[in-house]
Amino acid sequence: MEEHIGSAALLGHGRTAEVYAWREGSALKLFVDGFPSRLIDQEVEGTRAANVAGVPSPHLIAVITVDGRQGLVLERLTGRTMLAVLSREPARVTYYAGLFAELQARMHDCHAPGLTSRREDLARRIARAGVVARVKGDALATLERLPDGDNLCHCDFHPDNVLMTPQGPSVIDWTSAACGTPASDAARTALLLRIADAPPGFFHLAWVEREAKDRFYRAWLKRYRELQPDATATMWSWLLPVAVARLADEIPGERPRLLALIEELQQKG
Repeated sequence: MEEHIGSAALLGHGRTAEVYAWREGSALKLFVDGFPSRLIDQEVEGTRAANVAGVPSPHLIAVITVDGRQGLVLERLTGRTMLAVLSREPARVTYYAGLFAELQARMHDCHAPGLTSRREDLARRIARAGVVARVKGDALATLERLPDGDNLCHCDFHPDNVLMTPQGPSVIDWTSAACGTPASDAARTALLLRIADAPPGFFHLAWVEREAKDRFYRAWLKRYRELQPDATATMWSWLLPVAVARLADEIPGERPRLLALIEELQQKG
């Protein structure tokens, strides 16, 4: 029997889904029309893997259809994202970066062999990237030489995907979850922390955002290196395929920075 959204309160929305207050203290993540069912399945499996591994994350309650759209019923958590907290407390950026690194290192100690392969997922994204064939070929050739693994990888781990709750930080949005090497996931985080911009309105002054991003990146890298030295040593090898794959996301404003980075990496290679 199909559910209906009725008068459920909208809690938030993004490019791929809306989140509503749902029954018995839960939340409904309702995907936009046309969102690929393969990616929904990937989020279901990723969330379940995180729950089983004990990684702080919303508990998955059910998968349902609401008004013809697929949705996930999740444990409803209260709090603000780490990015939102950082925008209000930029002086504590080092503390939050350390917490962020510890959460990621804990996740990377977990194994989830049943998930989508990180290497295969990157290869699919590289194939869709809007870039010349030579660049795709270089990225795929680099990827072919890199190892696979079965560690739990979020694959979109950034401060806006960590919810600061009264019980502690919780990792949300497991749409891209995969199994692979910690280095491949850390490379994606490094790229996001250097390339991605905060959503409009988070930081009142551009220089504050730039300063906070730089300090957060350096503090995250330092702490993550302490906890996962092997992954940190090898993650730079993943940057070219990860950067080319990021082009497939078609994020406004990122393309020139990504292309400049890709050219630099190719010259070094």
